[in-house]
Amino acid sequence: MSDFNMKQLLFSLFVLLTATGCVTSKKSAAIPIIDTHIHLYDTTRPEGVPWPPKTDKVLYKPILTEHFDKVSEENGVNATVIVEASKWIPDNQWVLDLVKHDRDRYIGLVGSLEIGTPDFKGHLLKFSKDKRYVGIRMRERPGGDQFFNSELVWSDLGLLADMDQTLDVLMFQFSLEDVDMVAKRLPKLKILINHVAGANIEGKTADPEWVSAVKNVAKNKNVYCKISGLFQQSNRQPSPKDVSFYQSELDVLWSNFGADRLIYGSNWPVTMRGGTYAEYLTIVKSFFADKPRTAQKKYFYQNALKFYGLPPLKR
Repeated sequence: MSDFNMKQLLFSLFVLLTATGCVTSKKSAAIPIIDTHIHLYDTTRPEGVPWPPKTDKVLYKPILTEHFDKVSEENGVNATVIVEASKWIPDNQWVLDLVKHDRDRYIGLVGSLEIGTPDFKGHLLKFSKDKRYVGIRMRERPGGDQFFNSELVWSDLGLLADMDQTLDVLMFQFSLEDVDMVAKRLPKLKILINHVAGANIEGKTADPEWVSAVKNVAKNKNVYCKISGLFQQSNRQPSPKDVSFYQSELDVLWSNFGADRLIYGSNWPVTMRGGTYAEYLTIVKSFFADKPRTAQKKYFYQNALKFYGLPPLKR
């Protein structure tokens, strides 16, 4: 066969494959995904775990890298940021050691340190020497309403900002008004509100008070929101699997945080209480399906890299 005929044959084959969808253009290539909210732990350790409790029949079992590896491969998740669920200080290092064999998949850790304690600074300086340690999650408020009256609390929060460490906020013991106060006082501190800003999702028009609080806190450009934990924020169990149930709250977040300050997270393995990982991912993909491709890229991975200060993906 002549070179000319061979070129004609190869060109015809390429056209055929493209027409049948076997060749994907860059424009339609799958968008990378970073899941910024998973937990890893080992209930079989001699010392056990502080969370989840033994009474939790769904979650009380080893949840390790081999389990998330399978989930990520099945669902096209390129990388993840782990959120430490244990309040035991040594478990920060335990997770870093657990995932050190696969730094391209397990790219970051949001640690667990108690803000407003004498040892906070030392622990943060120690753990942040590892570039994968990207910040901490504020989840408990010792002292209740007096928490933010502590000079040590503000000193520790200021240290996070000075070190370019981030602050995730679990909303169970904090309010959007609390976040607004911190954001205004420390405008250089990057804050990420977890689990759809604490919305109570009922499948109807979003609560007006929550909407007002979201509008107010979103005015702070250093505040981002994680669309995570949808199943857990649903007041209906088993959790609905259609995006329409979550639409009102998601629309509010989109309208206020926009393409640049929304970040993807699942809350796996807690998601297992409400459904499969694939079902969860389908909901958020459905919501973003009519958004510009540039916005989809930002939500699913680019905003995560920017917020946590992470290097480009390698897988």
